[in-house]
Amino acid sequence: MSLSRKKILIASLGTRGDVQPYVALARALTAQGAEVTLVTGEGFDDMIEAAGARSRPVPINYQTLLQSPEVQAALFTFKGKIRAARQNIDLQKEISRQLWQTGLEERPDLILFNLKASVMTLVGRRLNVPALPTALQPVTAPTGDFPIPLFGLPDLGRGLNRWSYRAGRFLMEAGLSPLLKPVRAEADAECAMPGNLVDGHMPDGNVPLSLQAFSRALVPTPADWPPHAWACGYWLSDPDAGYRPPPELAGFLEAGSAPVYLGFGSMPSRHPEKLTATVLEALRTSGRRAILATGWGGLSPMDLPADLAGRVFLLENAPHSWLFPRCAAIVHHGGAGTTHEAIRWGKPSLVCPVFADQPFWGKQVHKIGAGPKPIRQSTLSPETLRQALVDLDSPAFGAGAERAAAIMAGEPGATGTASRLAKLLETRQVSH
Repeated sequence: MSLSRKKILIASLGTRGDVQPYVALARALTAQGAEVTLVTGEGFDDMIEAAGARSRPVPINYQTLLQSPEVQAALFTFKGKIRAARQNIDLQKEISRQLWQTGLEERPDLILFNLKASVMTLVGRRLNVPALPTALQPVTAPTGDFPIPLFGLPDLGRGLNRWSYRAGRFLMEAGLSPLLKPVRAEADAECAMPGNLVDGHMPDGNVPLSLQAFSRALVPTPADWPPHAWACGYWLSDPDAGYRPPPELAGFLEAGSAPVYLGFGSMPSRHPEKLTATVLEALRTSGRRAILATGWGGLSPMDLPADLAGRVFLLENAPHSWLFPRCAAIVHHGGAGTTHEAIRWGKPSLVCPVFADQPFWGKQVHKIGAGPKPIRQSTLSPETLRQALVDLDSPAFGAGAERAAAIMAGEPGATGTASRLAKLLETRQVSH
């Protein structure tokens, strides 16, 4: 099977964690001959083009947006969420309009989209091509095994767990409706067609394949999932064989035992100075060697205290696929990408979540025996973090992480997903 000369359009909106797995999938698709265009926010052109795909950015930089005072307030208060939504609605409408126009201009044979880009279903209806939904978290396929992960809900029992997905879908529809106003005049017929935009489109009227792009190691496939929900595994990037670390980082890694990695990705902290002090005090009392990733998230760069210099390395960035295999354990915010990357290398993890699906991933890591109970960033203290750092050395957590890594290694991933999409397009071509 080959994707030679097939045009595939991928639309994924969000931060780096929402884009990088789609870049990995784009690389696998291009390796099978497809011409791939990836539509996302600004700032990812180099990454996309290095994968052999073409970038078509829309006018939003989620990295910058996440650092704005309005959006940071939205993470921590309900009032802030309402204010941020009102302030950004015009921008979101413009993005929906551009997604619609881009899809019509590209005229792809296949569309893949994440939930924030569900307007692409309308493009699939207009062009009469498959538009398949994708999810990096289990939020679209209802199950009684657990409630929808977006809201930090406890287990509600099988009936209410399933109902939570219906409630989540209602909220998705309500949020999407005002964003469609810029395209309704042009896509009136497509908007009137039956079906939810979140579910995508198949020209033959069948239920579209829904790509559930997360690992069975973390989310065992529920027995009550619908047949169209395919657990394909997370789309991970291969390590860059050409990457060369800064000499200072290489020297630190060679100077002692494997360190623990601590970093909170793109998640801003409400009190970054306090969080930094908490982390440093926990490292001081635990005696652990550590790599402290400052990035552009909650941890603020600062000069290390003299008693930690040489034992703690401040790192602005490095590829996780290169760094994590060289670490003893991972402490992170619980983004889907970081969670899967840590498990991929069999590393025990402590998740310190902020919001959305992050508490869910923290619970799953602990549930499969790959790390301690998650500790919310808002309740993190030097004492609780110090104890968690000690607990991460438990052989049981190491064994749990290695079991999960073995499961993940056997999943389809990006390459297997590309092969199944090739088969889907081949079957469609034969039927025509």
